Amino acid sequence: MMGTMASGQGHETSFAQLVSEWLGVPFDRVVYVAHDTDRVAAGGGSHSGRSMKLAATIIGEATDDIIAKGRKIASFLLETGEVDIEFALGRFRVAGTDREVGLFEVAAAAENRVDLPAELRGPLAAVADRTIPVASFPYGAQVCEVEVDAETGEVEIVGYTAVDDVGRAINPMIVHGQTHGGIAQGVGQALLEEICYDPRTGQALAASFMDYAMPRARTFPYLKTALSEVPAPTNRLGVRSAGEGGTTPALAAVVNAIVDALAELGVRHVEMPATPERVWRAIQAARAGEPGDPSAWPKARAAPARFQPSGISASSRP
Repeated sequence: MMGTMASGQGHETSFAQLVSEWLGVPFDRVVYVAHDTDRVAAGGGSHSGRSMKLAATIIGEATDDIIAKGRKIASFLLETGEVDIEFALGRFRVAGTDREVGLFEVAAAAENRVDLPAELRGPLAAVADRTIPVASFPYGAQVCEVEVDAETGEVEIVGYTAVDDVGRAINPMIVHGQTHGGIAQGVGQALLEEICYDPRTGQALAASFMDYAMPRARTFPYLKTALSEVPAPTNRLGVRSAGEGGTTPALAAVVNAIVDALAELGVRHVEMPATPERVWRAIQAARAGEPGDPSAWPKARAAPARFQPSGISASSRP
């Protein structure tokens, strides 16, 4: 049971992997309960790319405590000293012999054996709660290649590559998926997404996602992603953040690629979102010899209340 809530990061898979690995139990025997405040007193959300780093620490501590208590119970059941008990692959074994007992047998004994010492009776369970003040910083680089239609301002992404150092990747497939999703979010902000308001009433004009432009599958080429696993020294598994690695650099990579593509026309800046209209206006301004981004022109004025369902903010310059 964990006091953190997933929003698509696959906690139920990656957290269970840790338990399965450290306790030596089958993956399908692990039941994950998230953010149930009736059963978990503390929680910290899943923001800031922190979940796996914290989970690795507290799940590790809890499993260590379970193994330590289980070793005491196993020594009683196997009638030997605790120091002679080894634990591996879900079983407690007397070192150098074939005498052993399984983790679930030990748990059943803790619940049912009345001849156990009092401190060993009851559920074989453990609780860990830890605040970790030391951060672990991820690193990465992204390269975006675009083609721009100078006549219409339309931008097409034709190549995108990302390399992220996430420390140790517990589940690489999940991390790649998070990178893809992050890139999509960043590209959406760089090219399409904008909240438009009626200048008279302040009413948001995009009342639903039918009116709000977001990226779709056809917005992207095949995304090339790779992981560079350099363990962080600040936590048990060397985990670094991964969930936001795709989003952060995508904004700069996309806009810089657009400006680079239009540099020969004299364009030096395009404000986000780089909609076709905004890119086209930047091209026209550069051809006319006007400096800067057209959105920053002193005489620029927003149209009274025109709005295009594509999410492009309609504006005019006198």
